[in-house]
Amino acid sequence: MIETTKTYRRDLTAGSFVRLEVTYDDTASTPTYIGYRDADGALTELNIHPLDLAALLDMLSHAPNP
Repeated sequence: MIETTKTYRRDLTAGSFVRLEVTYDDTASTPTYIGYRDADGALTELNIHPLDLAALLDMLSHAPNP
């Protein structure tokens, strides 16, 4: 088992920020954890099955850039 965590942070106005933390485990069928902290500090957590994560990444890769 190899677990990898990556954190993305985007600074907003007045010292607030948005943070996305993703933890991936290379063991087959292990869900990927995604924690999202919004500008108000509220935390949303998801555990996504590998097939669902692959579908999500595919959708995002085909989405138009704003």
